[in-house]
Amino acid sequence: MFDSARRRFYTSLAMVFAFLGVMSAAQTRAACLGTVKETVPAAAGGQFTPALYRVGAGSVSPLMRIGDNDEDDSIVGLWEFKLSGFLNDFGTQAFHIGGTETMFSAGVDPSTGDVCQGVWRRVGRSTYTLNHIAMAWTAPGAQYGVLIHIHMTINVARSGDAFTGHYSVSLFSATPQNPFDESGGAFASGRGEVTASRVFPD
Repeated sequence: MFDSARRRFYTSLAMVFAFLGVMSAAQTRAACLGTVKETVPAAAGGQFTPALYRVGAGSVSPLMRIGDNDEDDSIVGLWEFKLSGFLNDFGTQAFHIGGTETMFSAGVDPSTGDVCQGVWRRVGRSTYTLNHIAMAWTAPGAQYGVLIHIHMTINVARSGDAFTGHYSVSLFSATPQNPFDESGGAFASGRGEVTASRVFPD
């Protein structure tokens, strides 16, 4: 009789512990879900907001749209370019994903400045503008003296492998003390065309 009572006691105790374990797990799960609901924004209908935003995907998040080659041909990458018209130049040109651009001008004497930079933005489907700054020495061994400001409009081909466009350029006298001063007006200006082909990895 004593053994039977002890078995019932231990059985009841085990059931109490099992019940407490189930309740504790349920509360922990509820707390975790509560934290998730508080920290993750929800879209309409109670669904989580997608991390990748695409036009027409039904997202209400103001996240930045990631470029899609189906919708636009990206200018990002390395290009072999040629300039004609007022400027006759050629070389390589890199458009970076952050909106900056770097050009190496093989048609310019490196001792007078053959590397220049700019910033670009998309203004339409496969259409981009470039605000480009070049800084040059008046002659090899001389001091800096010419600020070259180029504005370019570029259209990337449907294939994404080439682009064409046009540019306008203004040249300003400058000094090391006022290297970006354009207030005196351009001493020369002109227009021309640009063509380029994309460079691919081997």
